[in-house]
Amino acid sequence: MARTRLQHGRIAIGAGVVALAIGLGACGGDESSLSDVAKRGKDTALSNGCASCHGTNGQGGVGPTWIDLAGSDVELEDGTTVVADDPYLIRSILEPEADVVAGYTIAMPANGMTEAQAADVVAYIKELTTDAP
Repeated sequence: MARTRLQHGRIAIGAGVVALAIGLGACGGDESSLSDVAKRGKDTALSNGCASCHGTNGQGGVGPTWIDLAGSDVELEDGTTVVADDPYLIRSILEPEADVVAGYTIAMPANGMTEAQAADVVAYIKELTTDAP
């Protein structure tokens, strides 16, 4: 039985949707390994627009990556280097202009998060660290 162009198009679209779903699942969409607080932190980050610069899974982009950030040395715009510990990360979230990371020209906007929400986001960032203690 011959298929029409419309039927071929529907089959192609269906295959594309399935491929996209499989691809998204393979791109770190699995949250089963995150603690409850880190899941809450990821949800907070996503709902506050952080993903537009830091990536939906913390992979970075316009803004620095969150993967392997916790505990690392971070060079700041003024030439100093700091350790990305909890106080630094919380301050960076709550006061984005306080310590600007070198090499990033787009300023992080104020986000209105509470200290508790920032702590949840930091928990998420820490769980994105592959060699966490």
